[in-house]
Amino acid sequence: MLDRASSDAAIWSAVSDPEILIGTFSYLLLKPLLRNSGLVDERKGAYRTSMIWYNVVLALFSATSFYVTATALGWDKGTGEWLRSLTGDSPQQLWQCPSRVWDSKLFLWTAKAFYYSKYVEYLDTAWLVLKGKKVSFLQGFHHFGAPWDVYLGIRLKNEGVWIFMFFNSFIHTVMYTYYGLTAAGYKIRGKPIITAMQISQFVGGFVLVWDYINVPCFHADAGQVFSWVFNYAYVGSVFLLFCHFFYMDNIAKAKAKKAVATRKAL
Repeated sequence: MLDRASSDAAIWSAVSDPEILIGTFSYLLLKPLLRNSGLVDERKGAYRTSMIWYNVVLALFSATSFYVTATALGWDKGTGEWLRSLTGDSPQQLWQCPSRVWDSKLFLWTAKAFYYSKYVEYLDTAWLVLKGKKVSFLQGFHHFGAPWDVYLGIRLKNEGVWIFMFFNSFIHTVMYTYYGLTAAGYKIRGKPIITAMQISQFVGGFVLVWDYINVPCFHADAGQVFSWVFNYAYVGSVFLLFCHFFYMDNIAKAKAKKAVATRKAL
């Protein structure tokens, strides 16, 4: 168990690390730099090939992250035994005191890869800017905070990061597959479903991560509690923003169309 001074030092060391500070605050420079780069192309189909490949690569990466996380936790139905044999891992149990997931090479490697993928996902915003489209506050807030949430989970040994790795990887497999297909020109009415899935993942995460505060060695570690609180603050904010987006993009638009149709019928 860390004493208070050691825990405070660990938290300060984490939040002041140049890697996370440079990595996330550089995101704030992405939009103005690209808008003034001369690369903005508002023509239909601009950057299509690059966007297709980007979405394909991230869909495959997300599917792999989902599978390897499941394998590290023993949820692979035996299909990942070859991976555990290669690394010498064994399935790790959750909510243990102390946590053993950090002894799993598969879990640790996937967590780190998942963390760095959050920087790659800045390209979600880059494509919008390069195509001359508006970047919503939701997207900006989401992409700025995601690396922080995963980073703090890894750096401060918050086992609950598995929830982000497992559920978010699954959702992103679906999401990037959908956007890859739409970028290729296929018309698919799946956007509301994906948004609903994202909202559901937040609700599920809220429920699952709560019990960690009752695990004795988790509760006694100020660093893990700090990461736990940050997760609730960040994901809670994103949850509300996604709910607002879902309402405006689906319900509010439907009401507006209905009102217009009613006026025309009069």
